[in-house]
Amino acid sequence: MERKRIKILHFPIRNSNGGVTRSALKFWQYIDHDRFQFDFATCSPGLDFAQDIVEQGCRVHYLSCYAEQDAGRFREELGEILRQGYDVLHLNTSWWKSFHAEEAAKEAGIKQIVIHAHSTFVDLVDDRQREKELSAHEALKQEFRADMATHFLTCSEEAADFLFGAQIPRTDIRVMHNAVDIGRYSYDAQKRAAMRDSLHLQDRFVIGSIGRMSYAKNQLFLLDCFQEIQQKAENAVLLLVGNGELEQDIRDRIEGYGIGDKVILTGAVENAEDYLQLMDVFALPSRFEGLPCVLIEAQAAGLLCIVSDAVTKEAKITDNILFVELEKEKWVQAILKQTQGYRRVKVDRQIRDAGYDIRKEIKVLEELYSEVSRG
Repeated sequence: MERKRIKILHFPIRNSNGGVTRSALKFWQYIDHDRFQFDFATCSPGLDFAQDIVEQGCRVHYLSCYAEQDAGRFREELGEILRQGYDVLHLNTSWWKSFHAEEAAKEAGIKQIVIHAHSTFVDLVDDRQREKELSAHEALKQEFRADMATHFLTCSEEAADFLFGAQIPRTDIRVMHNAVDIGRYSYDAQKRAAMRDSLHLQDRFVIGSIGRMSYAKNQLFLLDCFQEIQQKAENAVLLLVGNGELEQDIRDRIEGYGIGDKVILTGAVENAEDYLQLMDVFALPSRFEGLPCVLIEAQAAGLLCIVSDAVTKEAKITDNILFVELEKEKWVQAILKQTQGYRRVKVDRQIRDAGYDIRKEIKVLEELYSEVSRG
C-alpha cells in the first residue's frame, strides 16, 4: 500500500529572485518527494517560474490580495486553499504585518503551523514607510503568542530575535541553516576560465555581487565605492547579478558616473554559481540580513568575501570573510587590497563541517514535518 505523502503549503513566495522564495524552492528540490508534497501560495499576480514547479508536481495557488489589503477576503481565500487536504502551513516570515495567516490555518484545522524567521529588519526603500512598518512590527511582536503556531524556525539567532523576541523561548526555536548543494558551488578553475572567456574578462579584476536590487542589499553604496576603485585599478569590473525595485536607480547612477563600460548587469540568472566562479571578490554591502544564503554560496565557491558589518557573524563559516563598516573609504581600500590576489582553493569540507550541506540539513525539515504523522 502506497504511503500517503505529507502535504505542505509554503506561503508566501514572490515573483522575485529573493532569498525567501529561493529557500522555499530549494527545500522542495532536495526534500524526499516520496514522503512529502510541496505546494505554494502567492499574492503575486504571476510567477515566472510557475510552469517549472507545476511540471514537478506542485500546485501554485494565487491569492487576490494581501491580508493588509483585505483581511476578510485574504482569510477566506487562504482558508479555502488550506482545506484542500494540507497537513502543514509553512510561513516564510520576514517581519510582522498581521497574524491572519496563522489564524486562518488554525480555523482550517491545520495540524502543523511553522513560522520561519528570515530577516532582521524591514526591507522597504521609502524611509517613512519603513519606519511605519517597523513600528507596527514591534507592536505586533509584543502581541504574538506561542499558541499561534506549532513550530518555530530561524535562519540565524539574530533573525529569531527580530521576529520572535522574548515571546518564544530559544529552546523552542530550531535553526535551519541556509545550506547549499556544495558540489554545485565548489571552486572549479576550468569553469572559472571558461566563464571569464565567455564574458571577455580574462585579464580583469572582477568585483561581484548577487542579490535582489533592493534597499537591504545596498548595491548603490557598492557603485559609489566602485566609482573610486575603477579610477585606481584600471582593470576593475563590477558584476551585478539580479534584478529588483531599485534597478532603474542603479542604471541611472551608472550612467551618471559614466562607467557603463565597466559595470555588467546580468539581470536574474538561473546559474548564479557559474558567475561566482568568475569573480575575484564577492561584495555584500547589506544594510541588514537574516543570514544570506548567497554568502554561504560565495564561501563555498572559495571566494574572498567583503561583507558589511551589519551582516550576522554567524555567516562566517570559513576564513574567507572580511567584515567592514559601511564607510566608503574603508570599502574602497579593502577591495583594492585584493587586487594583489590570493590563493583560491576548495573549501567543501569546511562548508560541510559547519552544517551547511543541504543534503544533510534538509533532514531537519523532514524530521519536523514528520511529526504530523506521529500526532
